[in-house]
Amino acid sequence: MKVVFLSQRFLFPQDTGGKIRTSKILEQLNKIFSLTVLSNMESPQDDPYLPEMERICDKFIPVPWVETKRYTLQWYLEVLKKSFSRYPVPMLNDYSAELERAVLDELNRQSYDLAICDFMQSTLNFQHVKNIPRLLFQHNVEATIAQRHMQRAKDPFFKIFWWLQFKKMFYHEKKQCGLFDRVIAVSENDKLRMEDWYGVNNVCTIPTGVDTEFYAATKNSKEKKQIVFVGAMDWLPNDDAMKYFLNSIFPLIQKQEPGAHFIIVGRNPSPALKKTINKIPNVKLTGWVEDTRPYIAESAVFIVPIRIGGGTRMKIYEGMAMGKAIVSTSIGAEGLPVKHGEHIYLADTETRFAEYVIKLLQNTENRQRMGMGARQYVYNNFRWKKVAEAFANICQETVKRNNTNALKSAESLMTSH
Repeated sequence: MKVVFLSQRFLFPQDTGGKIRTSKILEQLNKIFSLTVLSNMESPQDDPYLPEMERICDKFIPVPWVETKRYTLQWYLEVLKKSFSRYPVPMLNDYSAELERAVLDELNRQSYDLAICDFMQSTLNFQHVKNIPRLLFQHNVEATIAQRHMQRAKDPFFKIFWWLQFKKMFYHEKKQCGLFDRVIAVSENDKLRMEDWYGVNNVCTIPTGVDTEFYAATKNSKEKKQIVFVGAMDWLPNDDAMKYFLNSIFPLIQKQEPGAHFIIVGRNPSPALKKTINKIPNVKLTGWVEDTRPYIAESAVFIVPIRIGGGTRMKIYEGMAMGKAIVSTSIGAEGLPVKHGEHIYLADTETRFAEYVIKLLQNTENRQRMGMGARQYVYNNFRWKKVAEAFANICQETVKRNNTNALKSAESLMTSH
C-alpha cells in the first residue's frame, strides 16, 4: 500500500512530543507500507538532520520555508494580524502555499492509496486533496487547549483572545473531523470528546508509546536531590506549567527541603519565564539540549504540573521508562492508563503536589519501588511497535472501507441506469 504523509513540521531534532510520536510511528509504518513524507524544512538548521528524515520513509520531499522566531516584535505583530482572521492562529501558522502545492503535485505525479495529515492545524494544506481516502492524525483535541487557556487567563484581554480562539478552533476542528474519512486520536478521552463535541463517528484510537530501549533506567547514575521537568518551552501549556510550579509549588517544597534543586530541560523559554527563574534560587534552565536523558537520570523526581492541554503527555512514559517516580496533575496524565499511587502520584492542588514531591525526595526506597514498577509497566504495554501496528490497521481499514463504498456507489449508479 502506498501512503503519502504530510507533516507540516520537520520531525528532527526530536524536541517536542508531537515530533517524537510522529517520527516513531513513521519509522515502524515504513516497514509495512511504501511511505512518502512531505514537510517544511528550514535551512541551515534542519540540514544536519536530513539523513534521519530520509531514514524513516521511502521518499522525503522537503519544502523550503522560514519560520518567524518566537517572542520577536515581528512574531507578536504576526500573531496580532492573524487574530483578525476567521481561522485560529495555529492553523494560519501551519499553512504554507508552497507545502499545499507540493502535496497536490505529488498526488498528481504518483498514485497513492491513502493520504494522511498530521495535526489538525495542518489541514489547510490538505484542503484541495480529493479523490483519495484521507486520514487525520489528531495528537490533541485542539479546541480543548484553547478552552483551558481561556479558563486560566486572568487578564481580560487574554481571556477574550482565547475565547475567540476557542470558538474558531471549535468550528474548524468540527468541520475538519467531518471532512476526513477517519480520524485517529491518542486517547479514549479525546475520542469521546470529539464524538460529543463534533457529533462524528469516524474516530479511532491508538495508545501512546515510548522507546523503552532509548529511555532506559540507569543503574549507575547517582540521583541528586533534584526535580526535573522536560518539555518544549515554546509550547504555551509547558510555559504555564513552569510558572505555576515556580510560583505556587516550589516555594512549598523549599520550606521542607531547602536543599532541593529544580532543573527545566527544554528549548525556547519565554522572556517572562526567564525573568521568573532568575528570582528563585536553586533553579536551572538548560535551553535546548541534544539528549534529555542525563538530566532525567540524575534527578530524583520527575514532574508534570500541566494545567492546560489535550492529547497525552509522552514525557510521562519517558520518565516511567527511565524508572523515575513521577508527580503530575490529572490533566498532565490525562488519557494515559496510569494508576495513582502505583505508577504515578496525581495532585491537583499546590499543597498536595508539593507533599508528594517532598515524600519522594525523602524516601529513596518508595521512590525506587514506584519508578521500577512504572518502568516494567510501560515496557510490557507501550512500545512503539505495538502503537504503529494499531495505526497501520486503521490505515488499512480506512482504505478498505473507502474502496467498498466506492464499489457500492458504482454499482448503484449502474443499476439506476
